[in-house]
Amino acid sequence: MYTKDQIVLRTCHILVKNFINQIEEKRESVHTRIFNYILHPEGKYVHYGVSTNVTEQTQNHPEHVVPCSILIDETFRLLKEGRLNETEIAHLLQKHWKIVTITKEEARKIDYELGYKSRMPDGWSFEKTDPFTRLNEAGIEIIPDI
Repeated sequence: MYTKDQIVLRTCHILVKNFINQIEEKRESVHTRIFNYILHPEGKYVHYGVSTNVTEQTQNHPEHVVPCSILIDETFRLLKEGRLNETEIAHLLQKHWKIVTITKEEARKIDYELGYKSRMPDGWSFEKTDPFTRLNEAGIEIIPDI
């Protein structure tokens, strides 16, 4: 029996292999829903926590801490650069592949007020920076799952 972390890491290795195949076949087109489908239900495995503003009365939203398009683009970039091996890239992917529950109002702030719907703040680095940068800039505090 594998732990959730082990399952996620194993899945990240599969994603990295798939992306390598895509690069080799010159068909680098991955739908962002790959994360939802390859590990279903995704939230069962990568849910990290809940915003302090979430209540039974709020309209809530599952939010990828790092947008899926960024996860894909950064993985492809690292594979093409060849500086890191597949295992290192899989670990980075695992580090950043998290979902949190936030309010719809918080989601609107991230997506539209700050403009981070499908991008990360300037200066953010897949290799070096905290995955929660978007949430921190939006002032969203997350209570980690136990």
